Amino acid sequence: MEGSIKKIWLWIWPAIKYSLIWLILTVATVGVFYFIGFIAMEAAGYHIDKENIVSNPWLMGGSLTCADLLLLLVFWKRGYTRNWFKYGFTYGEGFSTSKLCLGAVVGAIGFLLLDILVQEYAPIPIDSELDEWFAALFGSPIGILSICLIGPLAEEAIFRGAIERRLLETNWSPWLAIVISALLFALAHGNYGQGVTAVISGCFMGWVYYRTRSIWPTFLIHAVNNTTAVIAAYSIPESMVEEGAETLGIPMSVGVPMIVVSIVLIYVAAAYISKITDDRTPIPVPVDEVLPPPLPNEYPEGSLPDKYPYTEYPVNPEPDQPSEYNPLDS
Repeated sequence: MEGSIKKIWLWIWPAIKYSLIWLILTVATVGVFYFIGFIAMEAAGYHIDKENIVSNPWLMGGSLTCADLLLLLVFWKRGYTRNWFKYGFTYGEGFSTSKLCLGAVVGAIGFLLLDILVQEYAPIPIDSELDEWFAALFGSPIGILSICLIGPLAEEAIFRGAIERRLLETNWSPWLAIVISALLFALAHGNYGQGVTAVISGCFMGWVYYRTRSIWPTFLIHAVNNTTAVIAAYSIPESMVEEGAETLGIPMSVGVPMIVVSIVLIYVAAAYISKITDDRTPIPVPVDEVLPPPLPNEYPEGSLPDKYPYTEYPVNPEPDQPSEYNPLDS
């Protein structure tokens, strides 16, 4: 029993560690940025209402952008994220990057429609303070840059490129790794309203990462989804914003076909990506690149198995072709 618990802990600890790094660096960076930014803007003669400082568009957008850039730097320099813009497989003749892009964009549009419909017909209340933060992000160019590009890249580097990667490097079920990374991705959004669809889209992006071992396709899905959402938000009539309307008022005669279209787009995207990536061969990874050397205190004292992570083992095992060697077996 004790051995099983230890194995589970060794398997899940990297996901916890990377999540804590994300949380601590984000909170610390945002806090420092707000402090310095407030002093700098006051010194420059720009008066900031202290009661509403959190919802200041430039401070909000700038702080999150700096936090995401710092996270990208840390996860790149420490080697937590691999295969930023290259694949972990070689593919057959039916595969091309342009085809993968097409499938990713179709899937992103499908999930955007799904998100709109969930908010329309099953709206989940968002805390008023969070609502102010979202409004602040939309209120400055740097905030929009964070939503559309930098934020998606940082989140994919962490939740797919680091957390899911480490979970997939064991011989446990790939779908368990995909679901865990999706749940952590949803929790990172900090609200139920986004969390529901974040779990679903997170599973889809996790599956795409599983089929490619690269974060750029999942970043494309994430960026297209967020950018389209921003465009849609700016297209809402100003009268509806002033009235504080919680839904768009989409009639069921339009909503039902939209649901069908959303499901069809997601299914077509998944089937298409599955087809073009079906003929794939794992790219061998040198032994010293399978996992980075353990950091101080990364594992509890005495819990690091002798074979892990320095012994070579088959990488990227398929669920129907389990590897003979489990790196967590001691």
